[in-house]
Amino acid sequence: MTVAVSAIVAGVVAGVGAYYAGTLAAPVKEVVKEVTKTVTATTTLAPGAPYTTTVTATAPPTTVTTTVTTTVTATPTATLPRKEKIVIGASLSLTGVYAAGAMAHSMPTFRMIVDDYNAKGGLYVPEYGRRLPIELKIYDDRSDVETMLRMLEKLISEDKVDFLLSPWGTAFTFAATPIFEKYHYPLIGITVSSLQLMKKAETGELKYVFLALTQPPLQAKAAADLLEHVGYKNLGIIYISDLHGIELSSTLYSELYGRNIIPKIMESYPLGVMDLSPLIKKLQAANIDALFMIGYPEDSTLFIKQTVELGYKPRFLLGSAGMDLPAVMAPLGTENIKGICHWYGVVGYKENQALKDFAERHKQLFGFYPESNKAQKYAAHECLFKAIEKYGLNREKVMQALLTEEFDTIMGKVRYKPSEGLVYPDMPIIAQFQGGELAETVWPEKFATSKWIPYGG
Repeated sequence: MTVAVSAIVAGVVAGVGAYYAGTLAAPVKEVVKEVTKTVTATTTLAPGAPYTTTVTATAPPTTVTTTVTTTVTATPTATLPRKEKIVIGASLSLTGVYAAGAMAHSMPTFRMIVDDYNAKGGLYVPEYGRRLPIELKIYDDRSDVETMLRMLEKLISEDKVDFLLSPWGTAFTFAATPIFEKYHYPLIGITVSSLQLMKKAETGELKYVFLALTQPPLQAKAAADLLEHVGYKNLGIIYISDLHGIELSSTLYSELYGRNIIPKIMESYPLGVMDLSPLIKKLQAANIDALFMIGYPEDSTLFIKQTVELGYKPRFLLGSAGMDLPAVMAPLGTENIKGICHWYGVVGYKENQALKDFAERHKQLFGFYPESNKAQKYAAHECLFKAIEKYGLNREKVMQALLTEEFDTIMGKVRYKPSEGLVYPDMPIIAQFQGGELAETVWPEKFATSKWIPYGG
């Protein structure tokens, strides 16, 4: 197999980067600033539009006395501050170890939702009685958690952003949560799967956290159900040693243990791993024919590349972030990925015309098809934007709306449930590549677009 992992990752970043280069050819400005000795680029994705304020005088209250004398009390109308645009900020891993995931999962989502709203004039803000264009400020956190936290503080305290979008990944989102809570910014978590955050959101300890993805308990149950459905002899679990890998693997283990299913191998590997062949050989020697791999794009592509080279192909393979991305998987070759399953498989993009069009537009804009839950990520931000259009820039009211209301989105009627994520009726959880760039949803079977097929053997 000749495809290099670094080339695949570079291709993802270049594909999205090319789109941004195209947008910068339009009348859009780029501002470069130095922040704590780190040069970061903030791109204004939509130009500000001129704004005029119209103050309408209203009749003051009238008090009638017994002498039939009318007394008028003048009450001045509150004047809103001049506002030409809605500023939405984000700290995102545009470079570093998390860049492939951020540039494939998050950046296209942010761009599509902002572009779609700006195409109709921006967000309607009720207190201003008009639409205001959206400016998206994104700082590069360089895949460094401390930099990410500083960038969020800068966006809030210096840039005075109206709303924030989430950083990429479970670990970074978890670390960012205290800032979102402290300053009362709703956090739309589109790349986070965390049992700890889920439980804190359920109890109300976290008020501003809204998890879009299916969370570990549902993921573990669906995975165990599918495993029992397809059958296996020897089970293995391998996972990346960060918060995402540790939480999901432990939740999965607990679910399996409750069914008297004990993995023959359960082993972690480090973030930034450069060689997985020793671990693959161990799986081969143990005859592992069913494998769960919880990782990220770089290690997922490395794993597939090295399993092909070593001739290891389990009958059942289910992965997480990275194995869900057509941008990452397709360059590995159709036959090498056919049969690979992944979590977050909520859409097959054949359910209706709107979803078909969404997938094709994504391909046209960024050069690759969307992952199975890209429409879910998009819908998560539709909920945020619709709440803003209903309740304005009051983040407390927006938070309450996200917590209690149902929204009409590209995926139909959806609502947030702390224990389940952003849900809609009859939602699949696991998808599988079956010969094309777009994955098919396969589990639960009654909601699926196709039936499960074996990966190898």
